[in-house]
Amino acid sequence: MGNVESHGLTKSWRSQFTSDERTILDHVFDTMTGSQPSEVTKSGKAVQKHVTLAMLKAFVHEAVLGTMTVRLYNGLRSIDPVKKTDSYSDAISKKQFVAFLSHVMRGTAEEKAFVIQRMISQGVEGSVKGRQIKEFTEDLISAVIHLLQDENMLRDWFMDKTADSVYGTFRLATNLMSQLKANDGQDLTAGDSKCFLFTLQPKLGIYNCTGYNDHYMYLNHGQQTMPNGLGMGGQFHYFGLWVDGDYGGGHSKAKPRCTTYNSPQLSAQEHFVIDSMELWRVGNPPEDPLSQPKSVLDSEPEAQALLHMIGKIRMSDGLRDPSEEGEE
Repeated sequence: MGNVESHGLTKSWRSQFTSDERTILDHVFDTMTGSQPSEVTKSGKAVQKHVTLAMLKAFVHEAVLGTMTVRLYNGLRSIDPVKKTDSYSDAISKKQFVAFLSHVMRGTAEEKAFVIQRMISQGVEGSVKGRQIKEFTEDLISAVIHLLQDENMLRDWFMDKTADSVYGTFRLATNLMSQLKANDGQDLTAGDSKCFLFTLQPKLGIYNCTGYNDHYMYLNHGQQTMPNGLGMGGQFHYFGLWVDGDYGGGHSKAKPRCTTYNSPQLSAQEHFVIDSMELWRVGNPPEDPLSQPKSVLDSEPEAQALLHMIGKIRMSDGLRDPSEEGEE
């Protein structure tokens, strides 16, 4: 290798990779470009080698799924070691190759996030949408499974022999994304794929999400143009389970099945009136404000002020329960 290329890479290589790792990466890059390590120009300088998308596809062949190969290519060519521009290059240089691996394998959280963002968006914009994150996660899961199968590391387990490989990938991706937050700190979606519907009568039935859509849960209150209430599955006015905002009634419309949870009609009639409702909360019980010792003399300060304004003097002022006097 000539001095022109090696000098620019010395610091990065020595700080991030061992001598054995440098030898391996040298060989990988030369193999992708189809060139020899010692190639030089007529002037004696090292040949500037680059990897195109076609070269990358030929190198990974069938080991990496096509969609992830393109994402990998975009991540590689988005790296700019000399910080000259934010735009993508047309091909991958040795510096970009080394910097990419440095970011992914040994980089900080910010460096890894930068690369992943470029692989998700496949562009140079500064933000990505939830849909793009979901698509990238599904592609990544599929690529990892495909690679493990290609290396015979899954033994006799095959994704295509599962009940529904597409749905399995979708559900795993949704679960992995369920803890993500939007820029304003709010959840990206209402509910997630862990939601389910169930019945106790006339027989026990549990209905998990199908993966057909992400209409897990809807909740609204105090709106004039949108339905107010709690809904799960289906769509507006045709929920798998709907409870009106006034908690007086609801509906369960599923003919023949709710698309989100594959649940049948959960009530005897499509529209029903609620007899009683139970709400359960998982976690530690909230602190009961009534359990705290407090005198009636300390309550309703606004009412006390109003009584004082109209000339009503409370005769019990200054009196305390014996237990309260002892505490003082």
